[in-house]
Amino acid sequence: MSTIVFLHAHPDDETSQTAGMMALAARGGHRVVTVFATDGDHGERPDDLGPEGDLVEHRREEARAAAAVLGVARIDWLGYRDSGMTGWDQNDDPLCLHRADVDEAAGLQGGQDGGPDQPNGHPDHIAVHRIARRAVETAARRPRLVEATTNRDAQLEMLDSPEAAEFLRSLAAGGMDLDLDRIRQAILTGDDGLPIGVAESEITWAIDLPPDVVELKRRAMACHASQTSDIGMMLAFPPDIYAVAFGTEYLIEPGGDGPMRHGWPFG
Repeated sequence: MSTIVFLHAHPDDETSQTAGMMALAARGGHRVVTVFATDGDHGERPDDLGPEGDLVEHRREEARAAAAVLGVARIDWLGYRDSGMTGWDQNDDPLCLHRADVDEAAGLQGGQDGGPDQPNGHPDHIAVHRIARRAVETAARRPRLVEATTNRDAQLEMLDSPEAAEFLRSLAAGGMDLDLDRIRQAILTGDDGLPIGVAESEITWAIDLPPDVVELKRRAMACHASQTSDIGMMLAFPPDIYAVAFGTEYLIEPGGDGPMRHGWPFG
């Protein structure tokens, strides 16, 4: 039994990036811990919460529900404020993650097996990448570090697949105004205009999720229902396209040798 820690910037990031691994690790007897660096207070506010409702507590409750679906043993919060998107005024908040002292935040995270998102342009995702690496460097007992990412080659292949084309045609038939180039940009490009994910040649591990775990991942994602622009879009995928888009999770292991191998990295 190992303790595997998954560090993410915001509540809901875990469900699109590492939920399948979390479920498989818990099923295999490992102790799974999720750490959220921010409180997600700049996420979308659901209509039923009202102007006086506590969005932070609402999102924490969503995270707890998702954790229960996946078998997560514990959730920790580093306590930083959400930095918002690139260029927002919130980037300058002295209490936001973007402005956090890396050594201080790394001390809060501690060093345990597992890892963060690869940076993708979002200020908080860049921050957790730096914090996790610093936590590993300063840990008294150096843990193993792996970093979640997305496979740009697989994303491009998925976007060009007949299934995706049929899905887009069905949306267009329903009256939705579609711009395929804009959809591709949204999937492949971060809010700062830089690419999301890496080429397959840079990836160490591909974890292919069995169908029942893909379904668990989808259920966990649905727990974050307040975030309609991202989670809602993902959940709109038909099951077959969802399985293609989210049925494999990817890790970079710094110092690991290529080529990418399919398997289970946590032995």
